[in-house]
Amino acid sequence: MMTSTYWMTYLKIESRTLWTIFCISMLMVSQMVKAEDTNLLAAEKMLDAFYSFDQPALTKLLTPGDDADRVLYYQAWAQAANYRIKKRRPCVVNEEATILCAITVFDDFGETLDYTATDTFYLSVKDNKVVAASFEGDDPLVFSVLYVWMRVFRSELFDGACKDMFEGGDTPAQCSKAVVQAARDFVDIF
Repeated sequence: MMTSTYWMTYLKIESRTLWTIFCISMLMVSQMVKAEDTNLLAAEKMLDAFYSFDQPALTKLLTPGDDADRVLYYQAWAQAANYRIKKRRPCVVNEEATILCAITVFDDFGETLDYTATDTFYLSVKDNKVVAASFEGDDPLVFSVLYVWMRVFRSELFDGACKDMFEGGDTPAQCSKAVVQAARDFVDIF
């Protein structure tokens, strides 16, 4: 038969063990939250550099590679099309641990075709650097129609200024300006 002294000793040991487990768990959660906060700050810094068109600062925040090249291309494209922030939401971490950043912008495309669009960046951050990045816009159908129209009636753009657009092309500003002009021509015709 177990005595009350035994149970008291057992409960003290159990409560110490539980307290230790609780403390370790809280420390681990704290470290995960701190890492997530650090990653979110790095993502926000990347957006600051992107939308202030500070290419040297943006380059420092990106791990070299294809994703970085596309982001730098897009930044030059956005600068040439006069992107201005309308609404910037804080970046958030989704269930796959990807950082999502949504920014609604005014730009020459939207002004010409009468819309605003939201860019959504999908980022992975490690050691305060963006190691993977992709992005998409929610441009309306009219922009897709413009693209098809350009393929048919301005096909020379895709052999010139827009050659390899977003896939290794080296004239993003010229391409952006050419697409804006094409949009203006498109609106004048229709």
